Amino acid sequence: MRSLLWLTVMLVSLPALAQHDDLIDISLKPFWKSKIMYNESVMMVSKDGKQPESRLLFKPRRILSVSNSGLDTVYKEHVDWEYKDGRIVLLPGSKAVFMTDSQLNADSAKKFFPKKGGGRVLHQEGDFFHQRQLAVTYKHRRNEWKGLIPVFKPDALPVTIDALRNKKPVRILLYGDSIAAGANSSGRAGADPKLPDWGTLVVEKLKRHYQGNINFTNTAVGGKTSKWGLETIKENVIAHSPDLVILAFGMNDGTGKLDPQKFKDNISGMISQVRESNKNAEFILIATMLPNPESLFEGTQPEFAKVLEELVAPGITMVDMSAVHRELLKHKSYQDMTGNNINHPNDFLIRWYAQEILGVLIDQGY
Repeated sequence: MRSLLWLTVMLVSLPALAQHDDLIDISLKPFWKSKIMYNESVMMVSKDGKQPESRLLFKPRRILSVSNSGLDTVYKEHVDWEYKDGRIVLLPGSKAVFMTDSQLNADSAKKFFPKKGGGRVLHQEGDFFHQRQLAVTYKHRRNEWKGLIPVFKPDALPVTIDALRNKKPVRILLYGDSIAAGANSSGRAGADPKLPDWGTLVVEKLKRHYQGNINFTNTAVGGKTSKWGLETIKENVIAHSPDLVILAFGMNDGTGKLDPQKFKDNISGMISQVRESNKNAEFILIATMLPNPESLFEGTQPEFAKVLEELVAPGITMVDMSAVHRELLKHKSYQDMTGNNINHPNDFLIRWYAQEILGVLIDQGY
């Protein structure tokens, strides 16, 4: 049995054997249910000239593989890495990629943003950070996750759940900023393993689970705020006649230090206008992930979850990614989970988005 488990995990880490559909299935296994963590991302960082190291989310009972982010190169234990004192540590001569603290502080980088208290925070788009992270698969004890676990409540989105269960046509629309648009996902960046954005992952899983006719539209645009969302709601949402709208704003609003009540008013205005066109339209409200706490992009983002919660009503539910990200940051570095080191998720955090949203749309027995 042990050898079979080892083989299974190795197949996950090698794209020649892990086809796209398999990658999606593995990526969407709820992190809080399994006793195996598949492809958790880490950035190995050398601080003060010491050996590069990083923490894992859960305490491993056995590390099964350490690979590059593209999942096509597996590194050897005791040759490239070892697990020591609660951390993955790269050994001298390791072929695995890493960064130094001075690189992250952007000492000589051309692309950066100001750092709180002075200095610089490295900033890169595309697959820069993806290519500098590793993927770790390991066994751990069950029920290690102490953060938010979504609860499937069919009465929260009754029209949508009824349509999905009875294989009626469902039109889903995602509307938000660059995080919703899929910025820095490996698929959008054209880097292996080419994992899709979280909106696409959600819809792909719904199609596989419910076997119904689901139409998906993503009108999210990078750099936009809830004010823009409200101003352009007719052409970007209402014109598409959606049945379920996922509203995912907040990162840019928070950086601009928008008052939470105003943010609530903007989201509420979107809901009202959509329901004027379709009274049965339902909504999932997303409280955004958090920005790099060392950067000046940190603002009022953490305050938005509370006001979004106040909008929850029949046909309107919320997924609090602020809380999920906050819990993750208790155990992992920001660089472990970022796509640009400022305000975008990498594939690992994108998977958390998809899994938490799917938890309110599918009864997965937890």
